[in-house]
Amino acid sequence: MSRTGSVGWTSKTVTALLVVASLVVGMVVGVAAAPAIFPPVTQYQTITQTRTTQLITTATATELRVTTSLVTVTQRVEVVEPPVKYAKLFSIERRDGFTVLRDGANRTVLLVPKGRAAPDIRADLVVTVPVERVVLMSATHVALIERLREYAPDLLTRVKGITWGNSYQWFFPEIDRALKDGRIADVGVAFSPNYEAIVALRPDLIMIYTYPGDPIPSKLAELKLPYVVNSEYLEDTLLGRFEWIKFVGAFFGLDEEARAVFRFVEASYQLTAERVAGAIDAKTVTPKKIVWFSVFRGTVYVAAGGSYVAKAIGDLKGVYAFSDIRGTGSGTVTLEELVRRAADADVIMLSTDLVTSLDALLAEVPGLAGSKAVREGRVFRYNSNIFQLGYYDTEGWFRDLAAVLYPEVFRDHQLSYFVRFR
Repeated sequence: MSRTGSVGWTSKTVTALLVVASLVVGMVVGVAAAPAIFPPVTQYQTITQTRTTQLITTATATELRVTTSLVTVTQRVEVVEPPVKYAKLFSIERRDGFTVLRDGANRTVLLVPKGRAAPDIRADLVVTVPVERVVLMSATHVALIERLREYAPDLLTRVKGITWGNSYQWFFPEIDRALKDGRIADVGVAFSPNYEAIVALRPDLIMIYTYPGDPIPSKLAELKLPYVVNSEYLEDTLLGRFEWIKFVGAFFGLDEEARAVFRFVEASYQLTAERVAGAIDAKTVTPKKIVWFSVFRGTVYVAAGGSYVAKAIGDLKGVYAFSDIRGTGSGTVTLEELVRRAADADVIMLSTDLVTSLDALLAEVPGLAGSKAVREGRVFRYNSNIFQLGYYDTEGWFRDLAAVLYPEVFRDHQLSYFVRFR
């Protein structure tokens, strides 16, 4: 069975039956795991390997004669699970009860458990954990908090402020209620937050994202407000983006819980990829070509060939029309180039929720009318919930994409994050 990456299972039981008879050796190995249940585990996993061997030997002066006996040997092996497997822009290191993080700005952040003195470790920031009063500056940060609430339902009581709080349509009902009744404060827009409101909240930690020329880090430093940089949106794989849940969980004392959630998402992702690979190997479907873009004022923006979008398509054996565009973010092409590459595409994906009909799309790009995807009715756009729930439910986002490309394989799947133009 092929895999897109190694799965960090919660536990594995490997049973091997080795039969030795007349110089003929046969071995059968079975792996049992439950991908839907991932209880928290430590960084080290114990694998129990049971080997049952039938021995047929002859007697010597130093040898035990066994004719038809079964001998069972149990071997326990410790396997190290890497702290970070896919994300490239943060790291976690644990040292004698303390945690050392590298954040998205390459700063060293030392996490010290309450009641313990900080060790002599050089760090840009020291944070006492678990934190109790947090300000978040992105809806994607909120999404990871919401996913951690599967294990810690009261976690939201530690979130005291959110940028854009009253500007978004929230797809997390409890966030919406907390903002409306004042349990969480709206601290302004992310690029120019209300610093007075943030100071008044007395945060233990502010989680931000940055961009070139961003003035916020220096302003927070001037106000002596503790902040860390979460750069999940710059990662170039879906699993790398979601793995930042480990970074977030560390500040709340939820390391085990974050790893458990991540392992479930990772396993679900790989099962979806394997299902597609199996169908292609069986020749029940063929790889599909897809174009992925948005248009703004005549400029076409496409996901670059090294982006998480392009890599997700690749993990589903799809053919991405702009795989040659360099970069891990987005790039631009002309309208003429878009039309040319879309001509034989099986699927068109419009990466916005602002264009809500096929007529509106064709009014902006008339040349797409003759494309294969338009003729066959396989044109899609983003659903409005994708920017929050699509990240929260990364495995669901990936399964949605698989169903868009291969509806024959996912016949009963209902799309959540992509909408088909009718």
